[in-house]
Amino acid sequence: MNALTQALRQTLASRRLIWLIYGITLALGLLAALPMYNTLKAEDQNSLGPLNMLGGFDYTVFSDFMHRSGRAISPLMSVGRWLGVLYVFLSIFFTGGILLHFNQLGIRFSAGTFWQACSHYVRRYLGLFGVTFLFICVGAGVWLIAGVLAGIVLSDTLTERGVFFVGLVFFLFFVLTATLILCIGDYAKVLMFREDVRNGFRAFGRAGRLVFRNLGRTYGLYWLLILIGTGFFALYLLADSLITMRNWPTILIMLVIQQVLIFARVGLKVWALGTAVHVYETLPRPTPQLRPVPFSASPSAGEPVSEAAIPAATDTSEKLDEPDSSVPTRDHERN
Repeated sequence: MNALTQALRQTLASRRLIWLIYGITLALGLLAALPMYNTLKAEDQNSLGPLNMLGGFDYTVFSDFMHRSGRAISPLMSVGRWLGVLYVFLSIFFTGGILLHFNQLGIRFSAGTFWQACSHYVRRYLGLFGVTFLFICVGAGVWLIAGVLAGIVLSDTLTERGVFFVGLVFFLFFVLTATLILCIGDYAKVLMFREDVRNGFRAFGRAGRLVFRNLGRTYGLYWLLILIGTGFFALYLLADSLITMRNWPTILIMLVIQQVLIFARVGLKVWALGTAVHVYETLPRPTPQLRPVPFSASPSAGEPVSEAAIPAATDTSEKLDEPDSSVPTRDHERN
């Protein structure tokens, strides 16, 4: 919990970083929202159907509208999907800059240094994203096959409701597996940054061992952050049920609440990475083990062994924590 509170304090002090990421997210949203609004305004033909859907979704009105104006809406849907892909890429791209910010305590946020760190680490984090996505797909396939087989075996003894609950149990198993993989992915990001690991599989494997040895301090805090995000979303749903969008004032109120939720989500992502950084700093490091050096010729009995033949102990922790020379560090900033 100490690492969680430290990361929260540093996140609250990182307003410029959060506003920068939120501004880019808002700009991407407007790229799709403004053309969508103009198209809907031109296609509704003064119909009251869209206004009636503000109070709740009506599939009949929606299907009639899509049947009449589907050709005009389909290109905008495609733009929205591509913007979603771009948002995922930017989420990966920002990781290096966020981790650099959390490793520069007491240094004022610099947008130039942030963009430099983002561009420097983006290739290795894209590779790590591919590794994480691969493991999630494997986990989904395993639990899907297991759930289908269990449903087939129990279909004769259980009712439809019972089969549904069996499927729900396997779905919860998949959720636990996916969140565990995502948690390992966060610590793999920290490992790639702090120890300059470039291979995604190697970083994921080392992070996996780290998480499994400290499940409460890593996966437990990760689930706590998930519950906090779920609480924010529940508050939004509560506000949406209490404030019915019937006119422009209520629409503007819900728009502000939505933007507050998006801003909180950006802050929660920054907080999660900061928590991983602080937890990683408190975890025990493995002690280096010296390997025996083979000798070409064994010394005779009673002959002293020269000091040059004995391998000198090296401080591997300093090498692992040595920062990348191409990314500005705290000492460079002070000089």
